[in-house]
Amino acid sequence: MRSFRLGGASFGIDLTPVVRNLIIANFAVWVVQLVFGCAHSPWFDDWFALDPDRVLLRPWQLLTYMFMHSAPSHGGGFNPLHILLNMLMLLMFGGAVERALGSRRFLRYYLICGLAGGLLTLVPPFRATTVGASGAVLGVLTAFGVLFPDVPVLLFFFPVPARIMVIFLALLNLFSAMGTRSGVSFIAHIGGMAAGFLMLRGGRWTSRWSRAWQRRSDARLRRSRAALGERRDAILDKMSREGRESLSRDEWRTLLEESKRMREGRDS
Repeated sequence: MRSFRLGGASFGIDLTPVVRNLIIANFAVWVVQLVFGCAHSPWFDDWFALDPDRVLLRPWQLLTYMFMHSAPSHGGGFNPLHILLNMLMLLMFGGAVERALGSRRFLRYYLICGLAGGLLTLVPPFRATTVGASGAVLGVLTAFGVLFPDVPVLLFFFPVPARIMVIFLALLNLFSAMGTRSGVSFIAHIGGMAAGFLMLRGGRWTSRWSRAWQRRSDARLRRSRAALGERRDAILDKMSREGRESLSRDEWRTLLEESKRMREGRDS
């Protein structure tokens, strides 16, 4: 990890695996848009940008839209700052969040934030064709502020605690979403930040949901283990009656898997 300090605020470039792959994927799509002229092709946006009028027929748009940036066919103009700023924020804050959450959970978190931002753009007051990773990236910034609230970051060249940066950005996007239309999907930003906060600090409602989900998962695991135990006992009874040679390959595999699970349970 490489880091530097400016005005009391510390910044790091921590290129973790998922952050790296997300940046590569976003720039790869951007290069395709540029090199093959897709940035000026209405069909490309109609298939892969998030279009409220087409998303029911093309549900993959809820995923693909967050890997596209600046769609000229919808009046946004091909502004390179759109992707550069998003990827810079992901590079600066994503590594610490990925290390804190773990790579698999971080990727799931990132995609859910982007999905939540996209879903809010389908609400009638905000319906508009949308592209960009901003909702997902602002979800990552929210996670940084929640997980590292006192780490100083620069806000308009002044060092402030990360939690203050997140609160400021949330309020800025909220007031912007209620204001005049500017071609920026502030509602997608709000959706990404809100989803991220709920996943990490959702309070009573999400805790109740998480506990219910865990109870169901535990119940399924107990049923699965009980069924496997019954299957094991039946195989052992058969072996005691008819000998080892009577067991089929699947029955031997069941015994080996159950033996392995019991050993791992003792080791843990």
